Amino acid sequence: MNPRIMAVLAVASSFASAAALLCACSAPQPDASREQIRLVLAVDARPTVNPDEQGRAAPVFVRVYELKTEAAFESADYFSLDHNDKTVLAQDLLARDAFVLRPGESRSIERRLNPQTTALGFLVGYRDLGKASWRTVYPLPPAPETAWYRAVVPARKVKLQVLLDQQTITVLKPD
Repeated sequence: MNPRIMAVLAVASSFASAAALLCACSAPQPDASREQIRLVLAVDARPTVNPDEQGRAAPVFVRVYELKTEAAFESADYFSLDHNDKTVLAQDLLARDAFVLRPGESRSIERRLNPQTTALGFLVGYRDLGKASWRTVYPLPPAPETAWYRAVVPARKVKLQVLLDQQTITVLKPD
């Protein structure tokens, strides 16, 4: 066979292989059909958070949950979630953060949410659980389908502020 034809065939097959490889890499994977939404969360404990009988503020234990569904979180009692949340929430638990905030202290969380996350659950260990609103759920918009243009256009972002008052949790979406 002519060496010139062999060289052309070698170059053509290299281009064909490269094109096939690029197509395979850019094809959406079954579990990557939804985009990850970017979460920007600010958790702020007010200076008067978690007061005792004399009105003195005290630190609070905080958990932030990424939930697939909110039913198990909403139906569980505080102590089940505090001591055994992984078992209680089981398949609904996608991720969690746990930390302690002192009065007047803040914590920021920035990360990409699991595409299956439909809600964020907030659990706060107030001193007087009987009088406190120790749990709240913030529903999230569904994650959008994966788009080819995300390489140049940033993904959607959810920005929230969580205020921990004396005995309540308030979730705000700043403009």
